[in-house]
Amino acid sequence: MQIYNITFIVESVIEQKWATYVDKELLPQISKNVHQIDLLKVEYIEGIQAVKGSTFSMQFYCVKSEHLEWIKNIGHQLVMQKLIRKFPKDWVAFATKLEFLKSY
Repeated sequence: MQIYNITFIVESVIEQKWATYVDKELLPQISKNVHQIDLLKVEYIEGIQAVKGSTFSMQFYCVKSEHLEWIKNIGHQLVMQKLIRKFPKDWVAFATKLEFLKSY
């Protein structure tokens, strides 16, 4: 399984509205195209200087190669476009791809 991750740093001025929009409107629309989506709030504990704002992670679980291709080529852009329209400033994002290896 591969996990496509988009990490967001959201300024406190829009955090509550951003999180509600993502949870109630955005991710339910996207979820039909991948196996599962987890929305996580990240808290820095050690090893990195805390950033201004709150950090969130959207993890798109891709069981099939078609899921990963969809999120890379369509879903990611769709998420960004919808967020930019709703919240034109006060947040940044970056994407990573995680490969599930093993649970212990």
